Amino acid sequence: MLTSMTGFAKAENEKNDIHCSIEIKSVNSKYLKIDANVPGGFSEIEVKTSRYLRERLKRGSIKVFIDIVFLKKTDLIQVDLGLAGAYYNALKTIADEFKIPDRVTLGVMSGMKDIMKYQVSSELNEKIWDCLEEALQKAIDNLNEDRKNEGQNLHKVMKGYLEKLDGIADELEKASGDFADYYRNLISQRISELVEHELDTERLEQEVALLAEKADISEEIVRLKSHIDSFSEILDDGNEVGLRLDFLCQEMHRELSTIAAKSKKMEISSLSVEGRTLVNKLREQVQNVE
Repeated sequence: MLTSMTGFAKAENEKNDIHCSIEIKSVNSKYLKIDANVPGGFSEIEVKTSRYLRERLKRGSIKVFIDIVFLKKTDLIQVDLGLAGAYYNALKTIADEFKIPDRVTLGVMSGMKDIMKYQVSSELNEKIWDCLEEALQKAIDNLNEDRKNEGQNLHKVMKGYLEKLDGIADELEKASGDFADYYRNLISQRISELVEHELDTERLEQEVALLAEKADISEEIVRLKSHIDSFSEILDDGNEVGLRLDFLCQEMHRELSTIAAKSKKMEISSLSVEGRTLVNKLREQVQNVE
């Protein structure tokens, strides 16, 4: 099944007197990029979260927002009494020097954030992760479900573009079937406008054959149709196909550009432009495919 890289999911879990809530946002990216945001001093939890996601997701730019609430009192915050004393003495010195009547209060001291520090024990880290891991798995399951639903929409849209592109390939094939007649009439008309005497039929046929050969786009059409068939097969396979589909978009665009360059016939030029427009639309959708 085709999977989009765009998705959103939320999950919560409560365990070990800890409540964990998670939000995951995913958007398209050529590679896997993970940005895990865990408040406070839980650096070990942040590393574990990134590793856990990396093992379970393949592509996309992933942003994770985690909130951790302790339902019972913990010794998570440790006070640096030495630093607190230094702040106290410094503030008292300032008050005495400048005859400031306000005294140093707890409210003032609590504003000195660096005197209170997170001290996360190994035991507490294990409890947090035990709670968080279950919430993470729920969130990933929800995210994958959301991405699959979006993938079904992408599949439908791209199939529609492919059908139109296949129709253009058929029209190109029909339009290129009369190159000899087209160039014979074109050359005859141009020469007759310049000279009054009778045309050299043998020389005309040689020029027509040469131009028709140079303008032959049959190989490009064959390759274009082959790329369309391959794109459709890979699309139906839907298993980490984004990079392969992107490559095929490049190839189809190249074939259509070559067709436009080789043929001066207005109908073919117009079909080539229409085809390249469809390929560009396809490629926009492919950028969201895992």
